[in-house]
Amino acid sequence: MSEQQVDLASLQQLVTQMETLVTYCDALKQGAGGFAYMLPADWQGPAMMAFLGSFEAWAVGAQGLSDSAKGLHELAKAVHTAYSTTVENLDSAWSETAASLA
Repeated sequence: MSEQQVDLASLQQLVTQMETLVTYCDALKQGAGGFAYMLPADWQGPAMMAFLGSFEAWAVGAQGLSDSAKGLHELAKAVHTAYSTTVENLDSAWSETAASLA
């Protein structure tokens, strides 16, 4: 059996955490977006315009965070899959080699 240096459980935990981050970012964007546009109609003028400008800037940043989290999630999944496949293939190769020598 080959000696592996990868901790697949930690990689799986990272995949799960990145997925949770993506879900959180999406929920945060939806909740904030709903709140921002439900403000009372009588709140107008410079304060409302300043708020909407700030909110739009925040929304761009939130989208960037969400996109980055999705990218990290996909990368973590790909790394986990690659290492899992490699471990399985090496274990199989070692088993076949050991069997052929027996």
